Amino acid sequence: MNTQSNDSPKCSGRKIRRLPVALALGTLMAIQAGAQAEASPPGASGMTDPLVGTWNVLVDIFDCQTEAPIATGSQALALFNADGTRHETNATNPALRTPGYGHWERVGKNEYEFIFKFYRFNPSGVHIGSTIIRHDLFISNDGSSYYSEGPAEFLNPADELLFAACANATATRLE
Repeated sequence: MNTQSNDSPKCSGRKIRRLPVALALGTLMAIQAGAQAEASPPGASGMTDPLVGTWNVLVDIFDCQTEAPIATGSQALALFNADGTRHETNATNPALRTPGYGHWERVGKNEYEFIFKFYRFNPSGVHIGSTIIRHDLFISNDGSSYYSEGPAEFLNPADELLFAACANATATRLE
């Protein structure tokens, strides 16, 4: 009586012998892909994104409903890193606020979104809260300037919303 299935041992043997080779090739490809992923930031295509670099920024903050100015012409420096992180500082007394840290991502051809957070202190050095900025950013076709806009959320030390304002910014590349 033949107890073998339609797969003869000869065919099964070929399949079994091919399996280790396929697994080895698959593992090698996964290791190579992992090494490439470590060498390049997510989404990198080998070219530097036009947003990457340091920017001179002018910021206006205003009441969202009335458009009454809260602060106009505030100077800042923004650094967009190739790995998607973002750093920011401005001309405010450094004893009153920390630099801002966050991240950014490309969402269209010349369109980006970013978020960053910084901590605020009163003149006595007491922590009075933080601010979170979320902006949509539009870079010029030649990559030399951008415009951004979005909300600024002012939080207390417990990260509860005190009030929100609107902000926009114009920037030119630092050269």
